[in-house]
Amino acid sequence: MNFDELKQELDTSIVTVDYSKMFIESYIDPSEEVIHQPVALSIGYSNYKGTNYPIPFGSYGDFSCIVGASKSRKTFFKSMIEASYLGGNANQFCPSFKGHDKRDKLVISFDTEQSRFHTQRVQRRVMEMVGGDTYDTYKTFRLRAYEPKERLQFIDYIINESDYKGRIGLLSIDGFVDLVTDFNSLEQSTNLTEKLLQWTATGNMHITGILHKNFGTSKPVGHVGSSVLKKAETVVFIEKEDNTSIAKCEYSRNMPFDDIHFDVNSDWLPYEIDTSVGDRLPRNQTVSNPKF
Repeated sequence: MNFDELKQELDTSIVTVDYSKMFIESYIDPSEEVIHQPVALSIGYSNYKGTNYPIPFGSYGDFSCIVGASKSRKTFFKSMIEASYLGGNANQFCPSFKGHDKRDKLVISFDTEQSRFHTQRVQRRVMEMVGGDTYDTYKTFRLRAYEPKERLQFIDYIINESDYKGRIGLLSIDGFVDLVTDFNSLEQSTNLTEKLLQWTATGNMHITGILHKNFGTSKPVGHVGSSVLKKAETVVFIEKEDNTSIAKCEYSRNMPFDDIHFDVNSDWLPYEIDTSVGDRLPRNQTVSNPKF
């Protein structure tokens, strides 16, 4: 390649930024009343001057993270989030959880590590908790067979180019670390976090995802974990306690919700425990739902 060809290639690779447009979009007018960020899913309520307000787990235009050690039931908690957003009978399993402004919106779920069988079992778990036909509103994709770069690009396609564009209310990724080739790469970790910020902003959705905890520590893996935790709206740590699990709101830009104690019944469906009175549902019993 001669000098002129190299110069031409460099010139065409330069991205032109419209700074006037960027100025208008990014400027914050102090005299303008900024509306509260709309809540996608809440857990519990807080009382302010006699009025109960939902405590946000996740807002539209932001993302959250679920952190836990292996087998701590992170995916079960994710199922509670997805089912509660969809609604139906899910409130009988998760009374403290509530989806908001979800009309005509979809739940998209990505699994990056499980087999087809286990991915579908998690999908059907959510459907059974909801107790109705969710085929039109709940979509699951298994990305285990693909390279991290392909997974990232496919999620980007679903959000920005597919028929689901503009219709997604909640999107979940199990797990974040499988979207990079090196979870200790600062560049890849920053790129992933920037993608999450872009996706939530342009798609006006809430994204929640799972991160594994480092063995013997309370920190999620590598630079990916550090980067995601710094930018997330809400970070939940899942801990095992005897035969039950606890979801603790470790970090939040909002008021933190109370610890959620949950267990799994004989049908492998997660349910919330009211620690003041015992189980909300007997361990060996479920509500009557159609089987999928």
